[in-house]
Amino acid sequence: MARPTDLCLAATVAADLGVPVDPHVERCVSAASGAIAALCGRAFERATVTEFPASYARPYVLLARPPLVEVLRVTEAGELLDATAYTIAGDLAAGGLLYRLAGLWPETAHVGGLVTLTVDSRQGHPGALAVTYTGGFVTPGQVAGDASLGPATLPAEVEEAAILEACALYRGRGRDSDVSAESLGDWSVSYREKSAGQRLASLRAELLVAPHVLWRAS
Repeated sequence: MARPTDLCLAATVAADLGVPVDPHVERCVSAASGAIAALCGRAFERATVTEFPASYARPYVLLARPPLVEVLRVTEAGELLDATAYTIAGDLAAGGLLYRLAGLWPETAHVGGLVTLTVDSRQGHPGALAVTYTGGFVTPGQVAGDASLGPATLPAEVEEAAILEACALYRGRGRDSDVSAESLGDWSVSYREKSAGQRLASLRAELLVAPHVLWRAS
């Protein structure tokens, strides 16, 4: 069964492999999707979430689930901010940026996994700045579970990367990743070794998703 987080469909992967859809193919799809999301530092599937972003006293904050579809509410120090005070218009939504039209966002940062009221001093409370919004792409997995969400909006290169990675995981099952070649009598086979620093099983998949890595200040 497809999961909302699945960036491709098991049927597509099975067709590329020339095998029937089975639980192992489905696990490879979910594992590949999770690996790509972890590499990119983001969740791709569309959802409505509340986030406590770091802002560093700048006019914009980077939210973790682009593209932004709708900002439902923003609270600052527990007070609801008027919707006319900020915008995600134009290219801001695609980049995950919430822009303040007047003034600056409060000086907050993530330190030790918590939210601080200032970059340099005391620990604060999550109410310092909270954004509730809908963001992310509609994934193939979400459409498979609810056709009314379609069509999928996930970038084609991300879906293709998930297919490549799922196929690589399927083909690599049961093989020691430290073994680069095997031989038995007249039979021999060589395996491509991972490049230095390569995190996915498929190098092509890693190259395809590189533009979608979400960089943020710590």
